[in-house]
This record gives sequence, C-alpha cells and structure tokens, in this order.
Amino acid sequence: MKLQLLLKQFISYSTVGFFSIAIDAALYIILSDLFSVSKSLSKIISFIAGSVNSFIGNKIFTFRIKSFNLNEPVKFFIVYSISLMFNSLTHDFFLEIYDGALPFLISTIVSVIINFFGQKLWVFNSKK
Repeated sequence: MKLQLLLKQFISYSTVGFFSIAIDAALYIILSDLFSVSKSLSKIISFIAGSVNSFIGNKIFTFRIKSFNLNEPVKFFIVYSISLMFNSLTHDFFLEIYDGALPFLISTIVSVIINFFGQKLWVFNSKK
C-alpha cells in the first residue's frame, strides 16, 4: 500500500511538476531571449515562479492537504531555497560546458529530486 501511495503521489507530483517546469521554461526563455536578462538571473526568476505553482499544486493535488499550516510555506521555502541553490549552481556549471537546453534540463532534474523528497518527507508530511 505504501508503494502504491508513493507511486500515486509521484505521478501527481510529476503532473504538477510538468506545469511548473513549463512556467519555469517559458519565463526563462521570455526573460533571457526576449528581454535580454542574463541567463543566470532568468533562471532564478523562472525557478521562483515555477516554485509558487508547485507549492499550490502539490499542496492541493498531490498531498491533498486541506488545512492551512503556517509551517508549510516556511518549510517549503527552506526546501526550495536549498533546491534553488543546487539548481542555480548546477545550471551555471553546465552552462560553462554545454550550450542549448542541457544546462536547464540537468538543473531541473536535480531540483525535481530534491523537491519531491523534501515535500514528501518534510513539508507536507501529515503523519497519516
């Protein structure tokens, strides 16, 4: 049963994540390509926008938390701050090596792993 719940949550998390990544990618492209904002700053801003979508979507759809707990946004902020640090460092590291979308994709994968387990095990852990 636990594995089944984990799989269900990961599928829901992935669906919410797809939309969060779409927001992240679209804003990254708009800022860096259309408005000539540096790629590094564009990644930070786009990551934050995708993160807000992720918090709302995962709270409601993935982990089905209906109550409001002030600790959740604080914990989420901590997890995502750590994730942002690794996302930005990974992005900038691979940007020195590769052109194109690869730095974005690699940094996104790193964030997905950190964020899912951070939310599952700490932010939205309701001890059911």
